[in-house]
Amino acid sequence: AVEKVHGISTERANQQGVALDFVLKEFNNALENCIYVIGHNVEFDINVIGAEFVRKEIATKLHHRKTIDTKDESTEYCALPGGRGGGFKWPKLEELHEKLFGQKFDQAHNAAADVEATTRCFLELIRLEIIPKDKIGFAEDELATFKAHNSKTIKAIGLNTAPYNPKDLQTEQNPSIPLSTENLNENLSFLQTEKTNTNYSFTHLHLHTQYSILDGATNIDALAKKAKADNMKAVAITDHGNLFGAKLFHKTITKAGIKPIIGCEAYIARRGMARKENKIDASGWHLVLLAKNLVGYHNLMKLISLAWLEGQYYRPRIDKELLEKYHEGIIITSACLGGEISQKIMNESVEKAEEALLWYKEIFGDDFYLEIMRHKTDDAAMN
Repeated sequence: AVEKVHGISTERANQQGVALDFVLKEFNNALENCIYVIGHNVEFDINVIGAEFVRKEIATKLHHRKTIDTKDESTEYCALPGGRGGGFKWPKLEELHEKLFGQKFDQAHNAAADVEATTRCFLELIRLEIIPKDKIGFAEDELATFKAHNSKTIKAIGLNTAPYNPKDLQTEQNPSIPLSTENLNENLSFLQTEKTNTNYSFTHLHLHTQYSILDGATNIDALAKKAKADNMKAVAITDHGNLFGAKLFHKTITKAGIKPIIGCEAYIARRGMARKENKIDASGWHLVLLAKNLVGYHNLMKLISLAWLEGQYYRPRIDKELLEKYHEGIIITSACLGGEISQKIMNESVEKAEEALLWYKEIFGDDFYLEIMRHKTDDAAMN
């Protein structure tokens, strides 16, 4: 039985967990913003977490923070017989919760449930002045303000404390990408190959400047300096729906000794530019267009000019008919979550997304690329 549980735990950690180094560093960031470390039997927690900091050789201020232990602070209040030397014994978290709120809390020893219960107990102990104001550094007026805002029993915040279900690993409803020290180091090593391999370099092909003010505010002069400092050989401009910055970008980036790539993240009308009567047409799909030669630049100018002159509806839009007509010399990438393929994966079906992908592939051939973005989101409603 132990072996089975261990196997499930390891599988879950591999599929849904994140690297321990990352967690410890995030914990350190949280410590920078707090005065007290609070818990029920908090010394045990500090020793466990502290051991992990030692094992990972990461410095921490954990042991230099003041602590408040709801176990110690509530012993006299709970007055449970059976303690050493005839005194009261330390209350378990469940016992303290029942004393304060008249009921046990669900999912005892579930980490999320423990966090919510401990927090609720701590705040209620302050409200009842079982933990004295001096202990938490409250002045008289601060305590009065706290009690005025919390005149009734502290309520649970409704944290998701649903227990872990091993069947979760058998579903793809909430896929997650495992993040480990090993693959982080592998990725870092790959990104640093430029230092030893001059045949590889990074080129930014999806970049919004000060001419995409709602999506980015990258100053072109600053961009040139940064690209130069990072030894970039080339960099692209792909502002949303416009080429307003193309001239300044080309001049500035060329002066810095870097190859400028002129592009645009265009809006593609869902049903054709002439049909504007439905809300579905108000916001087109995103698509990144990059001019790979002079012909491509001329076609890019035609497309974006027509977007403003004929396709303006909330945003300057082109459509697939125009793309097909003026595709020569243009490289495209599938763009962000606002792209047609991404949207159809999230909101329609993989089959619909594949159908869209094959259309772009048929028109652009080897000049069509898929963008890959690493992100976590439950929001499929992208504008």
